[in-house]
Amino acid sequence: MNKLSEETNKPGKFDFLRTKVAKIVLGALGGLFLFFLIVFIANYRFPSFFEPPTPPNPNPPGWTFVTTIITMGDQMFDNWLPNDLFWPTAFMDNRPNFQLGQLKALNYSVFRLRENLSRLRASDSIDSDCDMAFTLLSNDPKKWIFPSAESRFEKALNSLEDYRERLIKNQARFSPRADNLTVLLTDYVSYLGSLNSELAKAPGELRLKRAETVPSNQPPAPGNPPAPLNPPAPANPPAPPTPSPSGSAPPTPAPPSPNNRLEAETHSVPYSQVDNNFYQAQGAAYVFREMMTAIKVDFQDILVVKKAEEMVDDIILTLDQSQFEPLIVLNGDIGSITANHSMELHSILENARQKINSLISIISQ
Repeated sequence: MNKLSEETNKPGKFDFLRTKVAKIVLGALGGLFLFFLIVFIANYRFPSFFEPPTPPNPNPPGWTFVTTIITMGDQMFDNWLPNDLFWPTAFMDNRPNFQLGQLKALNYSVFRLRENLSRLRASDSIDSDCDMAFTLLSNDPKKWIFPSAESRFEKALNSLEDYRERLIKNQARFSPRADNLTVLLTDYVSYLGSLNSELAKAPGELRLKRAETVPSNQPPAPGNPPAPLNPPAPANPPAPPTPSPSGSAPPTPAPPSPNNRLEAETHSVPYSQVDNNFYQAQGAAYVFREMMTAIKVDFQDILVVKKAEEMVDDIILTLDQSQFEPLIVLNGDIGSITANHSMELHSILENARQKINSLISIISQ
C-alpha cells in the first residue's frame, strides 16, 4: 500500500511536459518583449540640432538654405515611420507625429523656394527642380506602397540636390531679397499660430451654447402646446415706435425669449490627440529652428543692414527651448499640481511667433 502511494505521488510524464512547455512559452514571451524593447529604443530617438553646413568657396547665395533642407530630409526619410503598417513600429506614435510636423514645416520652406526665392521676378518661370521637389513632398505621407512615401520624398531631395549643383555652377538663381524673406517668415508665423491653436485646446475648450429652459412659473409639459386663441392683452402696452426723419419707422428688436439662455460647456480633447498635437508642434519647431540658422547665413546682408542679427539669434534660442522631452506628456488642469506640457510648449512657440513678427516688422521698414 505504501509503495503504491509513493508511485502515485512521483512527478509523472505529463507534469514534466507541462513544466517544459511553460519554460518555452515564458522564454518566447521574454524574447519577444526584449525584441520589442530594442526596436522601440532604436526608433524612438529624436534628431538633435546640427551645425550649419560648411559652404563651398565661393559660396553661392541659397546654398546653406537648400543644404539645410536636404540635411533634415535625409534625417527624416532615412527612417520614415508614419506609413508603417506592421509591428512593432506601427504601434509608435510620438516620433511619427514629430516627423509629420517636420514634413509640413519643411514644405513651407520648399514652397517659398519654388514660388519666390528661386525667381528674380514674379513673371519668371518656376524652376523645374524646385517645382518637382515641392510636388513630390506634397504626396501622402502615410502611403505605404505604389509608390511609397519614402520613395517620393527621396526623389524630392534628389531634385533639390540638382538645384544646389546648378547654384554652384551659376545656372540657377536664389534671390535673398527682403520681400522674399518677409513672405517666408510670414508663412512660419502662420503655421506656428495654427499649431498653437491646437495646443491651447489641451486643457479643454470653453464654449457657449444656447440652452432651452422653462420659466420657473410654468410647469414643464411634454410637446409644444398650442398658443391660446385669445391671449390676454398686456397691462402696459408698449408705445408705438417713433418714426424716423425719413418717414419710416425703425425696426423694433424682438425681446429676448425667457426660454433661451447661454450656458458654458467644456470640450475636452482626447489624450491621444493631445499627445499627437504636442509632437507635431515639436517637429515643426525643430525645422523652423534649423531654417532660422540657414536664414542667418543666406540673408546676412539684409539682417546686417536692418540690425536684426541679434533678434534672429534670440529666435533660435527660443526655439531651442521647445525640444524638451517629457517622459509622459501630461495634460494637467489649470491650477492643478500636474504639469501641462502642451501649454508649456504653447508659451514657447507663442514667444517665438511674436519675435518672428517683430523681425518681419523690422525687415519691412
